Amino acid sequence: MVSEAVDFVRSHARAVLMTHRRDGGTQASPIRVRVDESGTIVATTRATTAKARNLTRDPSCALCVISDAWRGPWLTIEATAEIVALPDALGQLHAFYLARDGKVDDQADFEEMMQNEQRIIIRFTPVRSSGTALTT
Repeated sequence: MVSEAVDFVRSHARAVLMTHRRDGGTQASPIRVRVDESGTIVATTRATTAKARNLTRDPSCALCVISDAWRGPWLTIEATAEIVALPDALGQLHAFYLARDGKVDDQADFEEMMQNEQRIIIRFTPVRSSGTALTT
């Protein structure tokens, strides 16, 4: 089922990421996901966000991946997250934005923007999945 979930993410970029707050509560964030060339589900955010801080403290999380259509297929992926920070994340960030936007600005400008925004890559390792996307 995990491979089916990764296949669903290949064509569905909208997701809600659920992480664990320090007090045990849940924090939800809309994010854009994609599957990289190694077959890993990835996303990007700024290192200063609540989701990044939460995942650094507790890497267990869930992604609810949704369709564009309200009644379309969806799935939940329980996962473990790995944070990749700069400078190690630069190549992965470049690949993410190139795949998402079809182009990346001048390399020096891109690197400066990634540094200024304190961008990171989140790599998700699925543990379990469920949802209607697995039955359609």
